[in-house]
Amino acid sequence: MQDKQMQLSLQPPQSTRRAPETLSHQELETRKEERLPGIDQVLSTRDIERITGRHRCTIYRRVCAGTFAAKRARGGRGCLRSDIERWLTGAG
Repeated sequence: MQDKQMQLSLQPPQSTRRAPETLSHQELETRKEERLPGIDQVLSTRDIERITGRHRCTIYRRVCAGTFAAKRARGGRGCLRSDIERWLTGAG
């Protein structure tokens, strides 16, 4: 055993990654919802605009006035879906 040296391959290891699938936007959203059934989703400003039908400036003014859910997820960069749903139903 002492006479033999260990031979290491100089070749990079083979990648075990799969090729990315090409999915439509709707399929991606469906998969995200399936993945996160019990976890509250973090919504971006664009998502909030789309859900509420309000412009981002209007949303910002309402956050400042205290009549809309403040951003508190991701260090103040996103709103939680539950907060937006609570606002939409009038309970928040």
